[in-house]
Amino acid sequence: MSEALTRRDFLALTAAGLATGSAALGAAAPKKLYAYVSSWTKGPGFGKGGGGVSVFTVNMADGSLVPVSRTGPEFDNLNGGGLGISPSGRFLYVTNEVGDLDGKRGAGGGVLAFAINQQDGSLTHLNTQRSLGTDPCNLAIDATGTRVLVANHGSAQPVIRIVKKNGVPEVQNLFDHGSVVMFAVKSDGSLEPACDAAAFGEEVGPVSQVPGQAHSVYIDPSNRFVVACDVGADHLYQFRFDPASRSLGTAKVFATPPGRATRHAAFHPRLPYFFVINERESSLSSFKFDSATGDLQMFQTVPTVVEGYSGPRNAPADLRVHPNGKFVYGGNRGDESIAIFKLDEKTGQLTPVDIVKTQGAAREFNFDPSGKFLFAANPQSNAVVTFAVDPDTGRMTPTGAKAEVPKPVCIHFSML
Repeated sequence: MSEALTRRDFLALTAAGLATGSAALGAAAPKKLYAYVSSWTKGPGFGKGGGGVSVFTVNMADGSLVPVSRTGPEFDNLNGGGLGISPSGRFLYVTNEVGDLDGKRGAGGGVLAFAINQQDGSLTHLNTQRSLGTDPCNLAIDATGTRVLVANHGSAQPVIRIVKKNGVPEVQNLFDHGSVVMFAVKSDGSLEPACDAAAFGEEVGPVSQVPGQAHSVYIDPSNRFVVACDVGADHLYQFRFDPASRSLGTAKVFATPPGRATRHAAFHPRLPYFFVINERESSLSSFKFDSATGDLQMFQTVPTVVEGYSGPRNAPADLRVHPNGKFVYGGNRGDESIAIFKLDEKTGQLTPVDIVKTQGAAREFNFDPSGKFLFAANPQSNAVVTFAVDPDTGRMTPTGAKAEVPKPVCIHFSML
């Protein structure tokens, strides 16, 4: 897979950070690590500009990002949200996080397919499909590369309708559906129109006062289960997954404590654990994941800020497990930091390690596939900041490398 290293890719990645002058004459050129960064065009407190996807090579000596190319001006209005790269490294998919695709009110958002040039990493647009929902903000690609799943957040603004019950008029509030939508992938990497969709329930959260809103979607390492986070009404939705099927089937629903707002999550790469970052509570929750049934059982919640935190309003955003599986990282917007936890692999318990400032409010962050560096995408400061990561302690320190990117949101990697 593009973000799971084979032994060959690991060796190539290591070699990329070393001098190559002594390489044997005529030897094949080492592979390069490319980084792909999506950019918003709008957002709270932002000015104009941004949009599209930027391409970089990664200097594995110092973690700096070297600009290579960018999507053309025809994609400057692409409000780039969720981004993913196919397991083959040949295709990239990104959501257009809008509610009015192509300027049509009520059209919802979109999901775009691009081919990745295997020589220089540049992108060629293949096609665009409607996401069947408002503000698609996250996506997942299955291990076979034949299905793309998109999470449509939905709007929190109610629509007032007048209905009559037994002849008496009354107000009925309707909301956009939060939803998970599945797309089949053609052999050329382009997307078919949506083949199935699962809308979240109409239940309104007692704290949020909004209904279900899909903020993220994930496929477990076995490629047999899908889990989606409901940031509106505090639920997790789980679907059995079959890449040969065109149906999501019926979801199992797992309620989480009211007011936490399950936002982003991550499966452990090899152990039966699932981790969720909570947007309204400044906390991170751990779940046991039953690989036979897909059931989720919460067993620990830890704070992502210091005790007695009194800084700006904090809203945790992203969560990642280090590629070596030993540490879990949760991002804070407001405190502008990443909380680091050590994982006891036998019990699943998390122990705080450190909280490190990210030099901006990172909406998302990611590790390069080797786990040597962490890259924080800070849309308000228009920068992707690089941190070196100690694989033994989990601690991270800024390298000084900072790439200027307009409103960066997501960053993913591919070895080419």
